Amino acid sequence: MQTVRLSTKGQFVIPNEMRKSHHLEVGAEFAISFVGNEIRLTPLPMFPLTTVDDVAGVLSRRGAKKTDEKVTRAKIAKMLKARDTATRE
Repeated sequence: MQTVRLSTKGQFVIPNEMRKSHHLEVGAEFAISFVGNEIRLTPLPMFPLTTVDDVAGVLSRRGAKKTDEKVTRAKIAKMLKARDTATRE
């Protein structure tokens, strides 16, 4: 376990190896909460969660072969889930 010291401005530094191992970059945002006597910082996703309805139609282009809407929605959902998972790793 590593320790950090709270500054007079209420700031502390997350140790470099922890930042690197969890891919925390400058500007990363966190949700902060108390759980019993613990303070928990939870990294927020870099991009807001997106639904299929938010991006419906982005794959449309002239001359493209039409596909079944259910197949298209499933593919988009899979792609968005993979991207969201990648931002949390």
